[in-house]
Amino acid sequence: MHASGRESITEYYPPRTGAIIALVFFLLMTALPGFVVFDGSQQLVMRLLGGLAMALFGFGVYAMLEDLLRPQPTLLVTDQGFTYRGFPHVAWAEVERVRLGIGRLRKGGRAEMFAEVVLRDPVEFRDRVQALGDVIMRRNPDRRLFIVAERLPVPVPMVVDVMREHHPGLSVRAVEDAPPAAPRSPDRDMVESALVSALTEALPVGWNLAVLWFSLVGDDGHAGIQLELTDPDADHTDELQPSEEILTLLNRLKEVCYDQMTGTWLSGQVVLRAASTKAEFTLSFKEIPDWLPIPEPDECRRELAKYPRAGDEIPTWLRQRIS
Repeated sequence: MHASGRESITEYYPPRTGAIIALVFFLLMTALPGFVVFDGSQQLVMRLLGGLAMALFGFGVYAMLEDLLRPQPTLLVTDQGFTYRGFPHVAWAEVERVRLGIGRLRKGGRAEMFAEVVLRDPVEFRDRVQALGDVIMRRNPDRRLFIVAERLPVPVPMVVDVMREHHPGLSVRAVEDAPPAAPRSPDRDMVESALVSALTEALPVGWNLAVLWFSLVGDDGHAGIQLELTDPDADHTDELQPSEEILTLLNRLKEVCYDQMTGTWLSGQVVLRAASTKAEFTLSFKEIPDWLPIPEPDECRRELAKYPRAGDEIPTWLRQRIS
């Protein structure tokens, strides 16, 4: 975000990976016909066709270099409204609300998080569309405007939060027909059962209480096992390091606990008592233990990229760490 006069502006640029891959492709396809063009033994027609191919792919090289050296923002947000690449500027007064949801926006595509911009007058807006495909859009005035993650360097909920910062009166809600929170899955039950078994096998003889604590944000993980022994004078340590099996199961537990709106856990603990057959699982989706260092910004971004969540479910410390 940078200031322009009194108005603040936030710009989001598309990931550069796609443009770099396309540039390499066009460079290769530009160079290959050169073997024909500069080979005097080839027929004139073949050399001309090769030259035409070099010119066409060369234009692609120019376009990709232009995109890399002078990129255009995918989304530009100001206090007056926003501009989404390929569409005309939208003033906040034109927006009725923004709806966050998860679904398949393209036939055969995967489910993804999106922000749907609900306009007060979609027909008037489509009449102003000047991007490629504007004729089709005018014939379908009810076609909705979606902001999707693949065109942005950050998760969609973070973009919506920035929109609200520019326009505090913006109404944001979940899509009415968005899938409800998933019930507790059989996979989670199986992973928790396997985790308890692996933890029990790792405990020494004479244990009375065991607490497995853990935290995982992105790839920044910490875990340990604290013990209370029946005989305090026994020749055993009161803290153990989790086995590879336990760490693997914790990673799996993080996956099966993921929810599309609330994300997944950032820390937790499992308590086992020798006098009880039931394990106590406590998972926190927003906090990490106070004694652990706050994860690096890259790890926080990696966490939200792998397990995106709704904007109001991102804890303050995580949001501040990223910004």
